[in-house]
Amino acid sequence: MTYRKSILGMAAGALAACLALPALAADGPGRGTSIDDWKGYTVLKGGKGYVQAPLGQLHYRDVGPRDKMPLVLLHQSPMSMIQWADVQNELASRGRRVITVDTPGNGLSDIPDHQPTIEEIADNLVALLDQLKLEKVMLGGHHTGAQIATAFASRHPERVEALILHGSAMFSDEDLARYQAAFGKATGTGRLPKADGSHFSGRRLFGTPGDTRQALLDANTWLTITAYLTGPDLGHYAAFRYHMKPDVLKVKAPTLLLSDTGDEVNAIDKEVAKLRPDFKYVEFSSGNFMEFMTQPKHWADIVDEWLNTTVKR
Repeated sequence: MTYRKSILGMAAGALAACLALPALAADGPGRGTSIDDWKGYTVLKGGKGYVQAPLGQLHYRDVGPRDKMPLVLLHQSPMSMIQWADVQNELASRGRRVITVDTPGNGLSDIPDHQPTIEEIADNLVALLDQLKLEKVMLGGHHTGAQIATAFASRHPERVEALILHGSAMFSDEDLARYQAAFGKATGTGRLPKADGSHFSGRRLFGTPGDTRQALLDANTWLTITAYLTGPDLGHYAAFRYHMKPDVLKVKAPTLLLSDTGDEVNAIDKEVAKLRPDFKYVEFSSGNFMEFMTQPKHWADIVDEWLNTTVKR
């Protein structure tokens, strides 16, 4: 009798819990319920595909009108196209075609069979443009993505209509030597899972101490998640060996240079602006490198306005 009462009690409790869940309309967005607004990978709805490229299968997402010249966006390391998801969706809602890419070894793209250089990663994009039958694109990148975009614009100028660099990591020889010396050393919590979960909880949060904006917490969460989705950090290894200055000097396309004054590469952005006074320099925020993920509409506003005055749609 006691066992029977227990079972009946559990069943009654489960029924009460189900009745307490928010009801979904018959024509709602699908099954399932949630107690929060976390959208996860559903922000990458539609447009996904693969192309076979020299460095392996390359994962991309292509959304927006097909009769428009696309803007191709490249992420920092170690990250993935998720970094651009809100920006991409915002621009697509404004009638722009936007393509995001998981660079080799990141996101859902294959890891190459060797350590590629920034130049190789840039050349690897040719396969994507060729498969999508794109003679010319607008190209943008953030940090490592800015390096890759610069290398591509330098090596394939005929295929770049306009260039957008956010956080242009044009490292000096001294910077490169310092980063190479520090790269790969056991610092912080590492990524190997630990029983107490400290491999997650001990990770550094980027941003101003005390800044608890939900958008910034979301961005930091994605940075952590993608760090675990990434295997060997091919991007940073290549970035810390790339001499960007010669390629910056070769860029022929009109260029928008965005910077965050709290980003450690802000001083470098200013050097690039002096080196290329024809580039349009805009300070995006007073925060760090995470800010454009927290302000996708602001990023879209600046870029959309600049492209409208620079490129015929």
